[in-house]
Parts: sequence; structure tokens; C-alpha cells
Amino acid sequence: MRNGSAGGSANRSVLEVVVLTVLVFVVATVAGIAFIVPLVALGYGIQTTPVLVGATAVSQLAMFALGYWYCRRRDLRVPLSVPTLPESGYVLGGVVLALVVAVGLSALLVALDLLPGSVIGDTATTNPTYLLGLAALSVVLVAPVEEFVFRGVIQGRLRQHFGPVPAVAGSSLLFGSMHLANYSGRALPIVAGALMIAVVGAVFGSLYERTDNLAVPIAVHATYNVVLLVVSYVATTSV
Repeated sequence: MRNGSAGGSANRSVLEVVVLTVLVFVVATVAGIAFIVPLVALGYGIQTTPVLVGATAVSQLAMFALGYWYCRRRDLRVPLSVPTLPESGYVLGGVVLALVVAVGLSALLVALDLLPGSVIGDTATTNPTYLLGLAALSVVLVAPVEEFVFRGVIQGRLRQHFGPVPAVAGSSLLFGSMHLANYSGRALPIVAGALMIAVVGAVFGSLYERTDNLAVPIAVHATYNVVLLVVSYVATTSV
């Protein structure tokens, strides 16, 4: 009976985090739309930087609220503190590794003709400053919220039943699935793009397991986003 009960509890935890991921996506999307609609009705352009960044911020706050509710409900421990000097080394190494992984996998997808279109990139062609606004928001909100939800909450919940390696793998796949909407084009490249994000997420998750400090993957995630967004801004504006 104990084995059956343990198996049932583990299966339930998997179902919970999958449902949580779906709910996070839905709630974040609805919150962003709810922010945009009144502004559009008042005559603000939907593609302007303040509207786009504001909608992203509202979406992230909604994501955090749902993740925090689940964290409290399951009494999950999410350690967070200022990185120590050794942990700062992990931050630097993690940023380099994440960027190398992203660039390497992007090159592979290009070679395989599986590189998807980017919704953010499409928006940036007409409004490049959106990239800078998103870079700033990544530091103060996007990276902290996404790391809290996917590493602190989801990875933490999976670790309780499956250990660190399956927890990193599971949370990273769910993290990648959340980014499916970031891509456009054919279905296969979109899935390939999401899997690339999942691999980068595994870098963040591994750092969290190694340091037991959510501040480390937050710092890596934020820096990673800023580097990519600033590079994209420079490339877009220099054309």
C-alpha cells in the first residue's frame, strides 16, 4: 500500500505542475490582454513600447501570483539570498554556458532548416526600442518570476518525489513549453525552438540544484536575456 500511495502522490505532483504550467500560461495571457484592451480603446498603439512592456509586466505579475499561491499551498522551500563569491562564479560560468548553448543550438537549427520565426523579433522590426524595454523588464521582473515559478516552485515540487535530475528535466521541458508562443512559422521549427529554450532552462535548473540559491539562476537568466536582447537591438538598428 505504501508503494502504491507513494506512486499516486508522485503522479499527482506531475499532474499538478503540468496543470500549473497551463494555468500560468492562460492567466498570464488573459492578464496581458486585459491590460492592452482598455489602452487600445483609448487610442494607444498596441505596438508601442509602453503598452507592450506594460502588458508583459502585468502577465508576469499574474504568473507570480499563481506560482506563489501554489508554493504556499504545498509549503515549498525556495531559498533566496545574495550570491556569495563562489556563487558569483557560478553566475558568470552559467551565463557563458547558457549563451554558448543557445548560439550552438541556434546554429544547428539553422543547418537543419528548423529555426523558427520570432514573435519578439517581428515586433522589433517596427519598434526596436521594445527590445530595450524588455531587457530592463527581464532584470526586474521576467527572470525573477520565471525562475521562481519554474525552478523554485515546479522544480522544487518535482524534486520532492523524483530527485534533482528528473526535476531539472521536467521543469525545463515545462519551461520550454511556456515559450511556444514566442515563435512563429511551421510547427516543427516552433517545437525545436521550445526544446532549445528547455535546454537553456536545464542550465538554470542545474545551477539552482548546485547552489540551492534561486538568486543564482535569476542572475544568469536576467543577464542571458539582456545580452540577447541588446545584441538583437544593435543588429536591428544597424540594418
